[in-house]
Formats: sequence, C-alpha cells, structure tokens
Amino acid sequence: MTYTATATSRPAAAPLTHSAGPLKRFLGKAMRTSVLLIACAWVLGPLFFMVIASFKTVPEFFMNPFGMPKSWAFDNYARAWTDAHISITLPNTIIVTSVSVICSTVLATMIAYGISRKEKKFALPLYSLFVSGLLIPVHAIILPLFILLKALGFFGTLLALIFPYIAMGLPLGVLVLTPIAAALPRDLIHAARMDGATEWQIFWRVVMPLMKPGLVSVAILNGVWMWNEFFIPLIIAFKPEAQTMPVGIVSFIGAYSTEWGLVFASVVISTLPVVVAYLLMTRQFQSGLTAGAVK
Repeated sequence: MTYTATATSRPAAAPLTHSAGPLKRFLGKAMRTSVLLIACAWVLGPLFFMVIASFKTVPEFFMNPFGMPKSWAFDNYARAWTDAHISITLPNTIIVTSVSVICSTVLATMIAYGISRKEKKFALPLYSLFVSGLLIPVHAIILPLFILLKALGFFGTLLALIFPYIAMGLPLGVLVLTPIAAALPRDLIHAARMDGATEWQIFWRVVMPLMKPGLVSVAILNGVWMWNEFFIPLIIAFKPEAQTMPVGIVSFIGAYSTEWGLVFASVVISTLPVVVAYLLMTRQFQSGLTAGAVK
C-alpha cells in the first residue's frame, strides 16, 4: 500500500520541478533588470534635470523646477560662456588637469617601481610616508602652501595649481601602483638588463606597458578630483586669468540673487569634456577600474 502511494506521487512532482526552472530564471532576470533600471534612473535623472534647468530663466526655474521649459533660453549658454569667463577657465582646467595627471602618474610609477624592488632598507618607511599623505586634509596645508607658492612667485600662474596637484596625486598613485609593480616578473626585467637595456629603457619600455591598467586607474581617480577641485583654486588662483571652472561657476551665485540658469549651463559645459573623454575611452576606463579586482 505504501509502495503504491509513493509510486503514484512521483510523476506528479516532475512537471512542477521542470516548470519552476524557467520561472526562477525569469524572476531573476526581471529583478536584475529592475535594479539596473533603478540605478540608471538614479544616475541619469539628476543629469536630465540639470540639462533642462540650464534652458530656464530664474522665475521659471522657481515656478516649475522639474518641468520642461516653456521657452528654451538658449542664450544662457552664450551668457555663461562670456560672463563666467568659460573661454578662459575651461582651457585652464584642461591644461591643469592634463599636465598634473600625466606628471603625477609618471612620478608615482617611478616611485612605486623603486619601492617595489625592496632592495633598499628604507623602502617600507618610504612607502608608508607617501601613503600617509592620503590622511592629511587639504585645509591643514593650505596656509604653508600659500606662503611657499608666494615665495616662489607662482601666484597668478597655472603653476600655482599644477605643482600642488602633482604632489597631492602621488599618495594615491603610490598606493595603487606599488603592489602592481611588485607583481611584475623579475625574470623579464633581468632578461632586458642582460640584453644591454639601461634602467631608463627597462622602465619605459618594459615596466610602463606592463602597468598600463594600473596607470589608467590612477589617471581616472586623480583626474576626476583635479577636474572638480574647488578649495585650492579658490584660495590660490584668485586672479581671473588663472581660475578654473569650479571657481568661475561660483561667480553666478550672489548674496541676493543667483542666475540658476547660467549656473546649470556652466555645469553642463564643464561636464561635456568628461563625458566625451569617457565615451572615447570606455574600454580603457573599464579595464583600468577592474585592474585592481583582477590583482
């Protein structure tokens, strides 16, 4: 009797198990799609409202901040370009960020490669010294930096921003690149040395190409904060001809009134170079950001 009941129950359970598989996969796919759509809306939503706000006048911005503009104020971009001196601050930002990122990344690679060899007894203290720079807030060094740059005569020039940015980009570069440099195969470097390559040739032709994913990661992380840095240019680059975009945009914010349409138009213009750079270098960005995970 028991055997008969068990035998009759098995054929009924088989179709239920077979039909649960596709349903489970469908629910999992729908959940992943929903999470991705929410994440996309979370990121793209503020960008959308920023763009439509850049075409509004001040009264329309306060009357309908999240709606579409009734009349598109295209002249906000023309006024932002002239009144905020974007024709000056945008090239300044591009020059300062590009030079600082390149110099900081190359210097950090040299330091990381030298420390990773660990052939000197001061390698670990030097590594700790460089990485400890991440713990120092910029507000704590702004006064000595101000006095030093004034003594060197860099005020009113872009060098007053480039040199601090290079120095402040080194801690992160050394932190990220030293483990990558330590993982490089020493036999490959010894083979290049036996073939007659100089130390500079080994570094430039062997070490740098092998560390390319790490270099891209450091360039991205340092480039983003250098592009958006506000406090240092506000204190040091006080002359209009040496200001960067974050400081120039603040000129629209007043004590009694603020031209929000011009502010958002300036923000859109400052965002475009970063978006274009990301679209042109999407593959390099992704490989650079995932390099640390692979290690």
